[in-house]
Amino acid sequence: MKWMSILAAIAFCAVAYAEPENSAGAQGTGGIVDTPAPVDVRVLLEPNVIPFHRQAKFTISVEGPADMPVEIAPMGGKFGGLDIYGQPKQDVQALRGGRKRTSIAYAIEPVFAGVYAIAPVEVTWNQTNKLKTPSPALRVRELTDEEKQQVAQFNAAAGPVDAPFVRTVYVWVGAGVLAVLAVGLLAWLFLCRRKKVVAPPPALAWEVAYARLRALDERHYAQAGEFEPFYVELSSILRHYIEDRYRLHAPEQTTPEFLAASSASGVFSPEQQRLLTAFLRHSDRVKFAKHTPATADMEQHFADVLRFVDETVPKPEPASSQEAAA
Repeated sequence: MKWMSILAAIAFCAVAYAEPENSAGAQGTGGIVDTPAPVDVRVLLEPNVIPFHRQAKFTISVEGPADMPVEIAPMGGKFGGLDIYGQPKQDVQALRGGRKRTSIAYAIEPVFAGVYAIAPVEVTWNQTNKLKTPSPALRVRELTDEEKQQVAQFNAAAGPVDAPFVRTVYVWVGAGVLAVLAVGLLAWLFLCRRKKVVAPPPALAWEVAYARLRALDERHYAQAGEFEPFYVELSSILRHYIEDRYRLHAPEQTTPEFLAASSASGVFSPEQQRLLTAFLRHSDRVKFAKHTPATADMEQHFADVLRFVDETVPKPEPASSQEAAA
């Protein structure tokens, strides 16, 4: 709601105070300083409560004299485990009275539900004066039943779209050209009498997954302690297998979006859904939160993915059923 965003902006608006380099007072809010600074720093998080498959916007704005250099310290790695989506958007806007507003906005998204404490914002002006202003915390909650239904509807295939067909002379000319080309192609095929080359059938999803798992095992990432490339490749194998096997578009979705969609699809057993959730969230912790896993964990997760593929390979029909069908 708008009034909540306004209250959040007021709560985390900091009027900066300059402090000499050799001052013994604390910097930023809470410090004791002598001279008011000519800058006004504001921090806004909107919204401050989100479900774990959505993003929030974190904006820092600094107002001051137009000729005064201002630097906002990068916030990479300072969002308490939150992931930054894309590149931050920077903007400089001229204001009345010879002042300007410098702002930078981050799109942040979570990996897990919980409360994320964001580090204070550091601002420097005139190259030597610095301040820190506190940042709000982001609360990330689980999906409601209604949101799970919305995710399932979002992943449903879209219906066909009708497009008008305009009959003009250009369309007829194009159709005639295509007909001539088709006749020419058939004549060329008949005259050449080449042997027909039959393309091999595409590899089945589980065959591709088994081949990629064998190749990953031969790299010995676990023994070498190279955990990040191991989890990047292992999670990619699992996601592409699920897309090829069940058409769930796993590689294009974030982990929270995919887990919500897979749960809503109903194609996995409760045990398989728990395995997916535990493994993918652990992989995100390694890739994004810099978690260091044990070698035993890496070997166990490899075995879990292999077991998941084994359990979801289609079972052959009994011989009696095949004979009856024949």
